[in-house]
Amino acid sequence: MHVVRVRHLFYPDMPKDYFYELSVRQVMKGYDVDVITWAKNGKSCVKRVSEGFFIRRLHGLNFSLGDAVQEYPYLPNLSREVELLKPDVVHAESHLFLPSFQAIKKARRLGLPCVVSVHGVFADRGFGVNFAQRLYLRSLGLSVFKSANRVICLTLSDAKEVVRLGCPSEKVRLVPNAVDTELFKPCKECEEDNLVVWVGRFVPEKGLNYLIEAAKIIVDDFKFKNVRFLLVGYGPWKKKIMKLAYDYRLAGKFIRFTEALGRDEVAKVLGKATIFVFPSLREGLPLSVLEAMACGVPVVGSDVPGINDVIVNGKNGLLVPARDPKALAKAVLTLLNDEDLGRELGQNDRKLVMEKYNWDVVVNEIEKVYHEAIKEVWQQRNIKLS
Repeated sequence: MHVVRVRHLFYPDMPKDYFYELSVRQVMKGYDVDVITWAKNGKSCVKRVSEGFFIRRLHGLNFSLGDAVQEYPYLPNLSREVELLKPDVVHAESHLFLPSFQAIKKARRLGLPCVVSVHGVFADRGFGVNFAQRLYLRSLGLSVFKSANRVICLTLSDAKEVVRLGCPSEKVRLVPNAVDTELFKPCKECEEDNLVVWVGRFVPEKGLNYLIEAAKIIVDDFKFKNVRFLLVGYGPWKKKIMKLAYDYRLAGKFIRFTEALGRDEVAKVLGKATIFVFPSLREGLPLSVLEAMACGVPVVGSDVPGINDVIVNGKNGLLVPARDPKALAKAVLTLLNDEDLGRELGQNDRKLVMEKYNWDVVVNEIEKVYHEAIKEVWQQRNIKLS
């Protein structure tokens, strides 16, 4: 099967992530995979990566919205590229970006099966960007949902939301994110005492200001001086969060920051973690949480859709209200002071990931969605011919 994957950004303009790994796994199953993306930092080019798929970087116009949305490209030559490649399936990643809209509309005009993945329906970025997103979701975004043969959602809450927006319910399929359970696995001998880890993008919806406030409560109010926080990642809010940590006199001794790391390095960091914390205000199905779970690390997260789809409070993690640094601090302290509870939650995490979120399961589910889209297009062609 020949798959064209379309994404606004791709490695190395961002770290190797779920979409990169999905391409690798599909090549391992015998697929031909071409990734079409924006040539953010250079000229248009085609490169075959060592894992066996092609990355086709195209010239683009960036409609940046400042720090809130720094990369928002439109790719003028994307339609021509899809027409030249003539894949069996076009798979667009994220309905919120213009290349996905371009790819789905072109696929429909060419009569090609097309699928779009929803990785979070809406990103909370402040009044102006949120207003623009709502306009987009009711126009171009809705057009993507209606034009695609299938819409893949990570969670039931996302599925319900896209249906409320106008997506036909019969198109929606639930397929979660996946984790490399051989790379991300428990490492008892690697663990460090009282190390709290967060991994992700520094953007407003991740709730990192509340994490810094919770760290201050733990250190100042509860006098827990042996705790250390490690925040891993990149994004437009990173300098702001670093400044907040400095203002609270936590940076350096209690809170450290690193740049975005490769998957191997992230796995090593999670292997050292005592607790994984994820105070997001809004989520799809966060891969960082699944990776921590695969490593047997207990999770403290916000009680919001996307996180509470995988974390059951008291069973494989602790859930707290979003925007509540006091509750977040108390939950972290609970696990710092109760090693047995942390161990039990971590074991349950690993078991759940092995059963539901490993790559073999997820790749097979995506393949089923592709076949449904292909079958639907063939049926539509036969109806027209008759």
